[in-house]
Amino acid sequence: MINYKLDDNGWTVIIEDFDLRDATQEHINFIAKLISKHTCIVIKNQTLSLEDELRLIHLFKDPEEFYEESDPDYIHYHVPGTDGKITRVTGALNEHGVEGIAGFEDEMVWHCNHPYRKDRRPIVWLYGVYGTEGSRTSWNNNVYSYQDMDDDKKEFCKGLHAYMKGGLDQNDSDQTDKTKGYVKEDYTPCIVHTNNAGQTGLFFPFLQIERFKGMTVEESRPIIDELAEYTTQEKYCYHHDWQDGDLILSEQWLGIHKRWKFANIKNRLLHRAVFDFPEQDYTDGV
Repeated sequence: MINYKLDDNGWTVIIEDFDLRDATQEHINFIAKLISKHTCIVIKNQTLSLEDELRLIHLFKDPEEFYEESDPDYIHYHVPGTDGKITRVTGALNEHGVEGIAGFEDEMVWHCNHPYRKDRRPIVWLYGVYGTEGSRTSWNNNVYSYQDMDDDKKEFCKGLHAYMKGGLDQNDSDQTDKTKGYVKEDYTPCIVHTNNAGQTGLFFPFLQIERFKGMTVEESRPIIDELAEYTTQEKYCYHHDWQDGDLILSEQWLGIHKRWKFANIKNRLLHRAVFDFPEQDYTDGV
């Protein structure tokens, strides 16, 4: 249906010769299966209008209007004409004098989409509109990192339920201070998660975890630090050097990502959307 290859890391999907403007629901369902199995796919050489993006996003399921309760400017991050479904990722100012999200040039540290929300959407869409050359984003694969654990470590992780933080400054890697952000006390997901394709791995956005249930922050920190170092080993990571027209879709339960420092962020624009998997059987594989 769609030709693809795997990156040298053995898990990141690369698609180079498919024009998404021709995509049908059947194509999107196939792509969704690739995401659920491989956590991250790269579709290159796209020339998408805003109308194309909106059509494709709605072929998935329940695209979310971007909001951030801690940020009164969030509505100004929206791309006009998209009902908040597509967000600007840029340092450039819009007509309201507001940058997009992640508009700073320093590193945007490891994170995933709103881990403290029960209704979070699991897929993030990032489309390189212009000015992307020279910038880099990395993803990890926590299916692989979990599979490589011994049985005792896996069982230990199954007992860890995390309190997640929101409202964090994503260019600050020192996020151990309890005064930074806010903690969602009503939602403590297990860090071992199985997705709709039956893939089991770690739900582990380590910089967004305040502590584990039944532990203090001080007791939790050594465990978080150890697992953070383990899950971001080079063998579990994919590093993407952007070119305009690249589209990356990633699953946000079993992987996290970061953007590296980029001095030209005011001249770079990504479009970001988040949504769910379309309804279908994911256990029959791809």
